[in-house]
Amino acid sequence: MVSAKPIPPNGVNIQRPAQAMGGPVSKPNIQPVDGQAALLALLKVEAEARDATNTRDLIFIMANETRKLTRARQIFVVLPLASGGYAVSGVSSLQSVDRNAPLIILIEAVVAGANRSGLLDKVTPLEIAGSGQEDVGQSYPFRSLVWVPLSHAGKAQIGGLVLAREDAWIDQDLVIAGRLASAFAHSWQALQGPRRYYVRGLFKFSRWHALAGASVLAALFLIHVPLSALAPVEIVARDPFIVASPIDGVVEAVLVEPNQPIKSGDLLIKLADTTLKNRLEVASREVDVAEARLKQTNQVAFSDPRGMHDIGIARAELAVKVSEREFARDLLAKSEIRAQRDGIAVYSDKRDLLGRPVAVGERLLEVADSKSVEARIDLPVADAIALSQGGRVKLFLDSDPLTPWHAQIKRADYKAKIGENEIVSFKITAQLTDEAGRDVPRVGVRGTAQVLGDDVSLGLYVFRRPITALRQWIGI
Repeated sequence: MVSAKPIPPNGVNIQRPAQAMGGPVSKPNIQPVDGQAALLALLKVEAEARDATNTRDLIFIMANETRKLTRARQIFVVLPLASGGYAVSGVSSLQSVDRNAPLIILIEAVVAGANRSGLLDKVTPLEIAGSGQEDVGQSYPFRSLVWVPLSHAGKAQIGGLVLAREDAWIDQDLVIAGRLASAFAHSWQALQGPRRYYVRGLFKFSRWHALAGASVLAALFLIHVPLSALAPVEIVARDPFIVASPIDGVVEAVLVEPNQPIKSGDLLIKLADTTLKNRLEVASREVDVAEARLKQTNQVAFSDPRGMHDIGIARAELAVKVSEREFARDLLAKSEIRAQRDGIAVYSDKRDLLGRPVAVGERLLEVADSKSVEARIDLPVADAIALSQGGRVKLFLDSDPLTPWHAQIKRADYKAKIGENEIVSFKITAQLTDEAGRDVPRVGVRGTAQVLGDDVSLGLYVFRRPITALRQWIGI
């Protein structure tokens, strides 16, 4: 428990035990300053406090300028918390306050003890003993602490100043500190402005308030609006032709650029064919060998009847070698991938394909009709609403955000998946409606889609997210 001896606000000297007993009076080691200079300094500090434009500057003035006039070695600006306690908000010669510093914890503990004793409404000497931080207090050189409340004109105090030095406090310094504390409190109240009782005004009902409340409730429950959600959208090709690798190989050349118009039969991609050419050459040589063996067998069969048994085997071997040669020729032909239909080439970057090893069936690019497009919408799970086929959609594309496109929901996935943006979302496909005089959006254009669901009350539309969060929190 903090032991504290109150100091009357009228400036009675707390260092008078020796004088009352007739003993010698110990003079403090502080020399009085010149009276006129001290008065000018006091007026200057008061003017700076009233000229402060914000509470941060005022706290800096309280912590630093007060030290010059009161001859304190260190000053702590202590302000109340909403929880009822006190916290150090400013320290002389420091730009910021570390709430975890041992000295700050010591000062807050000393003030908390005095607060429990009800001694913070007047000038009060503070003692470190009983604060629970005696180990820190032993190493602190300025052990003479005094509390000066920040109050003005009898109004509620806004906090206080803790003045610290090594010598005992005298009336002269405490009177100046009280004067400055009153000026600081007045400036603080001026910066905060008049107190406004907003909560009290909310509970003052009148006939007009009741009418307005009833109108708001009626609007929330009687007015129906379509439930909507916003989601990213991209214009994609409808029923594109997928160009996949027909064989295992390495992409050697890409002969078309992204979005380049192509015709059926145009060469799109060329795979490395060195191995395939060598394989075809070897197969052709093996066919020649098989033909020579069959011819030799036929000649032997004229002179030796046993040679007739080898003719069938030689013919079978020739057929196998011919099949291997045709297979090698087909593989070599498939190293050149050609377009199967007219359209445009749809892929991201040529550098992503060059030199890439591919397997059979691996997708390389798409050939799409630039006039046949649809919208792909990735609706996040957090914004999911009830959707039905044929539902309305508005598309605000980045290329023309002021003129939306209208579309209808064609299909929607029943299971959410992780999309390109690493967000779990439902994939929705929407069919654009034909609009006269407007060109079809280009494939790859992105934007924002407004997906419209069933009509719901305005209250559900406004409070849909809070209701969802509440249900997730309480588990119903």
